Amino acid sequence: MNYVMLVAACVSAGACGAAENVARHKPYSLSPRPDYAYCTDAGDAAQLTDGEYAKGYFWTQKGTVGWSHAAPVLITIDLGKTEPIGGLSWSCAAGVAGVTWPECLYVLVSEDKKAWTPLGDLCDLGTAERLPPEKGYAQFRYATDKLKGRGRYVCVVAAARPYCFVDEVEVWRGDESWLRGGGSGAKVASPLAFYRQMRVRSGVAARLRADLAAALVGQERESGEALKTLIPAFAEAWPAEQTTVLPYGELHEAILALNARALRAAGLREPLAWRADRWAPLSQLERPAAGLKAECLALDLMRGEVRSEALNVTNPGERPLDVKVAVTGLPASLGVELREVLYTDTASRTPVAAALRPLAPDKDGVARVRVPAGCTRQLWVTSRRPAGAAGLSAGTLRLEAADGSWGTNVACTVRVRDLDFPARPALHVGGWDYVQGHGDYYKASGNLASNMALMRDLYVDSPWATAAVFPQGVAFDASGELTNEAGLDFSAWDAWLKRWSGARNYCVFFSVGASFHGERMGTPRFAAMVGAWLRAWTRHMAGQGLKPEQLVILLVDEPHEAKQDAVIVAWARAIKAAKLGVTLFEDPTYSDPSKGDPEMFALSDVLCPNAPMLVAQGERFRAFYSKQREAGKTLWLYSCSGPAKLLDPVTYHRAQPWLAFQLGAEGSFYWAFGCGGGIGDSWHAYAQAHEEYSPYFVGPASVLDGKHSEAVREGVQDYEYLRMLREAVERCGSAGARPAWRVRAEEVLTAGVAEALHVVTPANMRWNVEKDRSAMDDLRVRVLALLEEEKKGGGQ
Repeated sequence: MNYVMLVAACVSAGACGAAENVARHKPYSLSPRPDYAYCTDAGDAAQLTDGEYAKGYFWTQKGTVGWSHAAPVLITIDLGKTEPIGGLSWSCAAGVAGVTWPECLYVLVSEDKKAWTPLGDLCDLGTAERLPPEKGYAQFRYATDKLKGRGRYVCVVAAARPYCFVDEVEVWRGDESWLRGGGSGAKVASPLAFYRQMRVRSGVAARLRADLAAALVGQERESGEALKTLIPAFAEAWPAEQTTVLPYGELHEAILALNARALRAAGLREPLAWRADRWAPLSQLERPAAGLKAECLALDLMRGEVRSEALNVTNPGERPLDVKVAVTGLPASLGVELREVLYTDTASRTPVAAALRPLAPDKDGVARVRVPAGCTRQLWVTSRRPAGAAGLSAGTLRLEAADGSWGTNVACTVRVRDLDFPARPALHVGGWDYVQGHGDYYKASGNLASNMALMRDLYVDSPWATAAVFPQGVAFDASGELTNEAGLDFSAWDAWLKRWSGARNYCVFFSVGASFHGERMGTPRFAAMVGAWLRAWTRHMAGQGLKPEQLVILLVDEPHEAKQDAVIVAWARAIKAAKLGVTLFEDPTYSDPSKGDPEMFALSDVLCPNAPMLVAQGERFRAFYSKQREAGKTLWLYSCSGPAKLLDPVTYHRAQPWLAFQLGAEGSFYWAFGCGGGIGDSWHAYAQAHEEYSPYFVGPASVLDGKHSEAVREGVQDYEYLRMLREAVERCGSAGARPAWRVRAEEVLTAGVAEALHVVTPANMRWNVEKDRSAMDDLRVRVLALLEEEKKGGGQ
């Protein structure tokens, strides 16, 4: 059934006024209800058809209607009677603050709300002549007068992640003759069912259209017209089970190949290997300057850690380039490996170069990479936990076209310092992984072994479970004492503990309410019940060789209002009264934490502020938590923004341990390891039901490292560097010495760290924002040199 319509000319905002807007002042329904705080008001029920367009910053205007983390959004307008529908416009804005352009704007019409006729996707029809800008804030009207249908009800199904905003929807009258005769067009049961059916086709079509437009920048648009006409049928036939790894087959490669002309016009006559910032966003259609050179790839690290560098290969030819890749001259003890960066699309239709697929060399040590015509591919050269003697090793990264038509050598050095990175760094790390039970909390139990292995490799030492690991079968007497401790069922807890054997903390999200097994909080019996239950639990832990403080309890997640604080306080009082020594953890999200209940903070052992809030709220927020630490509280940091693959690996993921060090925090946590968009699958992004939060790539049977998870790993390693340097400075201080080395080291730990974090701002959390990402790498190498100097006696 062909629902993808051919692209027609976009109607400009000026031309839109010629047609009658039959939706003006007509009622409509919204599903779900709008909830974006800065623009939601009672006027949302009328503002979309009032003829008024928002002025000023779009999503802070009361005339705008907005949703947060809701996709799709259905807006159904009742025209009052059956009308001929000839066109429609949707007014919105995007480009900053994590707001992206819509993935789809499906238009459907119905006469009775029982059967619906799809008329097309406004993201397609409304962008034939111009696309919304790729970067920067802008307002844009998706508009077309090429619809043909009739109906009393007009529904727009909009999907935009994580936010959806609109301030006006117009519906334009078509030809009166369309009201005569039987209705035409395929029917579907509901707009929502149609959305689910069309997501993959729409995503594929949108990707090809966007890449065609990008490939033709600076070239004659007519050169792509023939390819453009093929997109609808191609998307219609694309199998839903195919992954969102780019490119999508022959047509997509033909579209991307148009970029080769621009590369050659810029002076690039043969393939180019060029050194790249491994953290910078990368497009398939990069246009590097012809004069770039393949600089030496230099890795500098301790024994036992993981560090990488990157190299790009650009193909200006008319045909795909098969490249043979090999590293020679470096000893096996350095653990050097090659990985290819895969391009994938996301649910929000923003492609990323993030997945890191290991390249398997053949018996001769040669791996192969395919670079489509007009495209750029990236290679990561990684030294994974080198061993052996310290020193500098020099080798070569050899790249050669399989047909012998091109080749180049790139110098590659690995310097291993006479320092050992600990197998278990000091920083506590976790990610609400929830792999208890069948390991299917995030819908992908088949990847459990792979997921566990990667999390351990990322230094996770503080896993999370839900209440599913609670001891079962409890019974209490009238006074609240446990009557059957010997009969409690700890099997779920024991299995999870075995799965995470050797962890330093076992964190459990209790998700409590105002009662416990029917007893309201605050009563003496309630306190006795909670204490007796946890006492039995900690006794069981003692038999497993665990200390009570290793049980980390989150009572209420992200408290931000008084009623939540009241629940925490009631439970925390009962737990503290039992004097068991378990650890109470809270992650308050008050923008002004002084408004939280002081007792809630006082009863918590670990306070875990949100890292992006720490960055955004300024010195007052930071000072509040610094005082909490001075008063004896342990601080951890966490973050929970998304979609994860659109966040900057440096300013969001890697920077969090740096912020922790600067604040004196001892833990770094991310929501959420293994979360693959509600379906447990990063590789089918168009089918994802929710935002994806995992920093690595999740599949039904395995997981794969990505740039964002590499940034998590490097951030943990960076924290350990800084901790090691601070300890070295303290050793010098305790010896009464203050040599020049200590002065330099203290400057690095204070002003240096502050400078490295200078780029970490709210505006810089998104990956597509241009920024200098070099400061952390530069300071890390300075710390490395200082540590080696101190070991050799320079700090004495």
